[in-house]
Amino acid sequence: MRNLKCVSSTATALHRVFIAPIEQSQLQLHQRTPLLTSLSTSKPPPFLLNQQKRTLVSLVRAEKSRLPRDDEIKSWSVVLVDEDGKLQEPRSTMAILDSMDRKKDSLVVVKPGEPGVPPICKIMNKVAMREAEKARRKAEKKGGITIKSMELNWAIDGNDLGHRLNKLKEFLMKGQRVEVLLAGKKKGRKATEDEARAVIKRIKGVLTEVDGAREMKPMEGKFLGTATLFLEGKVQKATLREPEES
Repeated sequence: MRNLKCVSSTATALHRVFIAPIEQSQLQLHQRTPLLTSLSTSKPPPFLLNQQKRTLVSLVRAEKSRLPRDDEIKSWSVVLVDEDGKLQEPRSTMAILDSMDRKKDSLVVVKPGEPGVPPICKIMNKVAMREAEKARRKAEKKGGITIKSMELNWAIDGNDLGHRLNKLKEFLMKGQRVEVLLAGKKKGRKATEDEARAVIKRIKGVLTEVDGAREMKPMEGKFLGTATLFLEGKVQKATLREPEES
Protein backbone atom coordinates (compact mmCIF):
# COMPACT_ATOMS: atom_id res chain seq x y z
CA MET A 1 0.00 0.00 0.00
CA ARG A 2 2.87 2.31 0.85
CA ASN A 3 4.36 1.53 -2.57
CA LEU A 4 1.12 2.48 -4.33
CA LYS A 5 1.02 5.84 -2.52
CA CYS A 6 4.60 6.47 -3.48
CA VAL A 7 3.91 5.72 -7.13
CA SER A 8 0.77 7.85 -7.03
CA SER A 9 2.53 10.83 -5.49
CA THR A 10 5.37 10.50 -7.98
CA ALA A 11 2.94 10.45 -10.93
CA THR A 12 1.14 13.48 -9.51
CA ALA A 13 4.38 15.38 -9.18
CA LEU A 14 5.44 14.54 -12.72
CA HIS A 15 2.03 15.60 -14.05
CA ARG A 16 2.23 18.88 -12.15
CA VAL A 17 5.73 19.66 -13.45
CA PHE A 18 5.51 18.54 -17.10
CA ILE A 19 1.90 18.08 -18.21
CA ALA A 20 -0.03 20.76 -16.33
CA PRO A 21 1.86 23.75 -17.83
CA ILE A 22 1.20 22.43 -21.35
CA GLU A 23 -2.49 21.93 -20.64
CA GLN A 24 -2.69 25.43 -19.15
CA SER A 25 -1.01 27.04 -22.18
CA GLN A 26 -3.33 25.13 -24.54
CA LEU A 27 -6.32 26.36 -22.57
CA GLN A 28 -5.11 29.97 -22.72
CA LEU A 29 -4.47 29.68 -26.47
CA HIS A 30 -7.95 28.24 -27.00
CA GLN A 31 -9.44 31.13 -25.02
CA ARG A 32 -7.52 33.72 -27.10
CA THR A 33 -8.22 32.11 -30.50
CA PRO A 34 -11.73 33.58 -31.01
CA LEU A 35 -10.37 37.08 -30.35
CA LEU A 36 -7.41 36.59 -32.73
CA THR A 37 -9.70 35.14 -35.37
CA SER A 38 -12.12 38.03 -35.09
CA LEU A 39 -9.27 40.53 -35.36
CA SER A 40 -7.76 38.86 -38.42
CA THR A 41 -11.09 38.50 -40.23
CA SER A 42 -12.56 41.86 -39.28
CA LYS A 43 -12.85 44.43 -42.09
CA PRO A 44 -10.82 47.65 -41.96
CA PRO A 45 -12.77 50.80 -41.11
CA PRO A 46 -14.62 52.51 -44.00
CA PHE A 47 -12.31 55.55 -44.08
CA LEU A 48 -9.30 53.26 -44.58
CA LEU A 49 -11.05 51.38 -47.39
CA ASN A 50 -11.90 54.66 -49.14
CA GLN A 51 -8.32 55.88 -48.81
CA GLN A 52 -6.97 52.62 -50.25
CA LYS A 53 -9.46 52.82 -53.13
CA ARG A 54 -8.48 56.42 -53.97
CA THR A 55 -4.78 55.51 -53.92
CA LEU A 56 -5.34 52.54 -56.23
CA VAL A 57 -7.40 54.61 -58.68
CA SER A 58 -4.77 57.37 -58.80
CA LEU A 59 -2.01 54.82 -59.45
CA VAL A 60 -3.99 53.20 -62.27
CA ARG A 61 -4.70 56.60 -63.85
CA ALA A 62 -1.03 57.56 -63.63
CA GLU A 63 0.00 54.35 -65.37
CA LYS A 64 -2.59 54.82 -68.13
CA SER A 65 -1.65 58.47 -68.70
CA ARG A 66 1.82 57.63 -70.00
CA LEU A 67 3.47 55.09 -72.25
CA PRO A 68 5.63 52.26 -70.85
CA ARG A 69 9.23 52.86 -69.89
CA ASP A 70 12.24 50.80 -68.78
CA ASP A 71 11.16 47.46 -67.23
CA GLU A 72 7.52 48.15 -68.14
CA ILE A 73 8.41 47.52 -71.81
CA LYS A 74 7.41 43.92 -72.53
CA SER A 75 8.55 43.74 -76.16
CA TRP A 76 11.70 41.62 -76.70
CA SER A 77 13.10 44.20 -79.14
CA VAL A 78 12.59 47.91 -79.82
CA VAL A 79 13.52 50.45 -82.49
CA LEU A 80 15.62 53.20 -80.93
CA VAL A 81 15.48 56.85 -81.99
CA ASP A 82 18.93 58.42 -81.74
CA GLU A 83 19.62 61.98 -80.62
CA ASP A 84 19.40 63.20 -84.21
CA GLY A 85 15.88 61.80 -84.57
CA LYS A 86 16.95 58.91 -86.83
CA LEU A 87 15.61 55.36 -86.43
CA GLN A 88 18.10 52.60 -85.73
CA GLU A 89 17.83 48.88 -86.44
CA PRO A 90 15.74 46.85 -83.95
CA ARG A 91 17.75 45.88 -80.89
CA SER A 92 17.21 43.75 -77.81
CA THR A 93 15.34 45.70 -75.15
CA MET A 94 17.38 44.06 -72.40
CA ALA A 95 20.66 44.88 -74.15
CA ILE A 96 19.71 48.55 -74.42
CA LEU A 97 18.68 48.72 -70.76
CA ASP A 98 21.95 47.05 -69.71
CA SER A 99 24.01 49.56 -71.70
CA MET A 100 22.26 52.62 -70.20
CA ASP A 101 23.09 54.63 -67.12
CA ARG A 102 19.70 53.97 -65.54
CA LYS A 103 20.32 56.42 -62.72
CA LYS A 104 20.35 59.28 -65.23
CA ASP A 105 18.42 58.02 -68.27
CA SER A 106 15.18 56.19 -69.00
CA LEU A 107 14.09 54.14 -72.04
CA VAL A 108 10.68 55.54 -73.01
CA VAL A 109 8.18 54.26 -75.60
CA VAL A 110 7.28 57.11 -77.97
CA LYS A 111 5.17 54.99 -80.33
CA PRO A 112 3.55 51.70 -79.28
CA GLY A 113 4.31 48.60 -81.31
CA GLU A 114 1.96 46.47 -83.36
CA PRO A 115 1.83 42.72 -84.00
CA GLY A 116 5.15 41.92 -85.65
CA VAL A 117 6.38 45.52 -85.34
CA PRO A 118 8.45 46.53 -82.27
CA PRO A 119 7.70 49.80 -80.45
CA ILE A 120 9.76 52.92 -81.12
CA CYS A 121 11.65 54.10 -78.06
CA LYS A 122 13.93 56.92 -77.02
CA ILE A 123 16.53 57.26 -74.28
CA MET A 124 15.60 60.36 -72.30
CA ASN A 125 17.26 62.23 -69.46
CA LYS A 126 15.30 61.74 -66.22
CA VAL A 127 15.97 65.26 -64.94
CA ALA A 128 14.72 66.77 -68.19
CA MET A 129 11.64 64.54 -68.10
CA ARG A 130 10.79 65.66 -64.57
CA GLU A 131 11.25 69.31 -65.49
CA ALA A 132 9.04 68.92 -68.57
CA GLU A 133 6.35 67.17 -66.52
CA LYS A 134 6.53 69.88 -63.86
CA ALA A 135 6.16 72.59 -66.49
CA ARG A 136 3.25 70.74 -68.12
CA ARG A 137 1.34 70.49 -64.85
CA LYS A 138 2.03 74.14 -64.07
CA ALA A 139 0.70 75.14 -67.49
CA GLU A 140 -2.43 73.03 -67.01
CA LYS A 141 -3.20 74.88 -63.78
CA LYS A 142 -2.79 78.22 -65.55
CA GLY A 143 -5.28 77.42 -68.28
CA GLY A 144 -4.13 74.57 -70.46
CA ILE A 145 -1.35 76.26 -72.46
CA THR A 146 0.21 73.68 -74.76
CA ILE A 147 3.90 73.05 -74.15
CA LYS A 148 5.96 71.23 -76.75
CA SER A 149 9.29 69.57 -76.02
CA MET A 150 12.17 69.30 -78.46
CA GLU A 151 15.42 67.47 -77.72
CA LEU A 152 18.66 68.34 -79.54
CA ASN A 153 22.28 67.43 -79.00
CA TRP A 154 25.07 69.96 -79.01
CA ALA A 155 26.84 68.27 -81.93
CA ILE A 156 23.76 67.99 -84.17
CA ASP A 157 24.38 68.04 -87.92
CA GLY A 158 23.59 71.36 -89.62
CA ASN A 159 20.98 69.87 -91.98
CA ASP A 160 19.25 67.99 -89.18
CA LEU A 161 19.23 71.15 -87.09
CA GLY A 162 17.58 73.01 -89.98
CA HIS A 163 14.74 70.47 -90.14
CA ARG A 164 14.21 70.64 -86.38
CA LEU A 165 14.19 74.45 -86.40
CA ASN A 166 11.52 74.44 -89.12
CA LYS A 167 9.38 72.37 -86.75
CA LEU A 168 10.19 74.77 -83.93
CA LYS A 169 9.04 77.67 -86.09
CA GLU A 170 5.73 75.89 -86.77
CA PHE A 171 5.12 75.48 -83.04
CA LEU A 172 5.90 79.13 -82.33
CA MET A 173 3.64 80.36 -85.14
CA LYS A 174 0.77 78.47 -83.49
CA GLY A 175 1.37 80.36 -80.26
CA GLN A 176 2.74 77.35 -78.41
CA ARG A 177 5.43 77.24 -75.78
CA VAL A 178 8.45 75.12 -76.60
CA GLU A 179 11.09 73.73 -74.26
CA VAL A 180 14.26 72.93 -76.21
CA LEU A 181 16.43 70.45 -74.33
CA LEU A 182 20.11 70.45 -75.26
CA ALA A 183 22.24 67.51 -74.16
CA GLY A 184 25.51 65.87 -75.11
CA LYS A 185 25.95 62.47 -76.68
CA LYS A 186 27.29 59.68 -74.51
CA LYS A 187 28.99 58.21 -77.55
CA GLY A 188 30.33 59.85 -80.66
CA ARG A 189 31.80 63.25 -81.36
CA LYS A 190 31.53 65.98 -78.74
CA ALA A 191 30.68 69.51 -79.77
CA THR A 192 33.17 72.33 -79.29
CA GLU A 193 32.22 75.49 -77.41
CA ASP A 194 31.99 77.43 -80.67
CA GLU A 195 29.69 74.78 -82.20
CA ALA A 196 27.48 74.79 -79.11
CA ARG A 197 27.19 78.59 -79.16
CA ALA A 198 26.31 78.43 -82.86
CA VAL A 199 23.49 75.97 -82.11
CA ILE A 200 22.05 78.29 -79.45
CA LYS A 201 22.35 81.25 -81.82
CA ARG A 202 20.43 79.42 -84.56
CA ILE A 203 17.70 78.39 -82.14
CA LYS A 204 17.24 81.94 -80.87
CA GLY A 205 17.37 83.16 -84.45
CA VAL A 206 14.02 81.47 -85.08
CA LEU A 207 12.46 83.92 -82.62
CA THR A 208 13.23 86.78 -85.00
CA GLU A 209 11.35 84.96 -87.77
CA VAL A 210 8.10 84.74 -85.81
CA ASP A 211 6.36 87.99 -84.92
CA GLY A 212 5.85 88.23 -81.16
CA ALA A 213 7.92 85.15 -80.29
CA ARG A 214 10.19 85.49 -77.28
CA GLU A 215 12.47 83.72 -74.84
CA MET A 216 10.42 83.33 -71.65
CA LYS A 217 13.40 83.15 -69.28
CA PRO A 218 17.17 82.60 -69.44
CA MET A 219 18.56 79.21 -70.35
CA GLU A 220 18.68 76.81 -67.42
CA GLY A 221 21.21 74.04 -66.93
CA LYS A 222 24.83 73.56 -67.91
CA PHE A 223 26.43 74.75 -71.14
CA LEU A 224 27.67 71.69 -73.10
CA GLY A 225 25.92 69.57 -70.48
CA THR A 226 22.14 69.38 -70.08
CA ALA A 227 20.42 72.72 -70.64
CA THR A 228 16.91 73.93 -71.50
CA LEU A 229 15.71 76.93 -73.52
CA PHE A 230 12.19 78.22 -72.81
CA LEU A 231 10.53 79.77 -75.86
CA GLU A 232 7.04 81.13 -76.45
CA GLY A 233 5.34 81.90 -79.74
CA LYS A 234 2.40 83.99 -80.82
CA VAL A 235 -0.47 83.03 -83.08
CA GLN A 236 0.16 84.60 -86.46
CA LYS A 237 -2.64 86.46 -88.19
CA ALA A 238 -3.40 85.31 -91.71
CA THR A 239 -2.05 87.69 -94.31
CA LEU A 240 -4.91 89.42 -96.10
CA ARG A 241 -4.58 89.33 -99.86
CA GLU A 242 -5.67 92.23 -102.02
CA PRO A 243 -8.58 91.31 -104.30
CA GLU A 244 -7.39 90.79 -107.85
CA GLU A 245 -8.73 93.11 -110.50
CA SER A 246 -10.69 91.40 -113.20
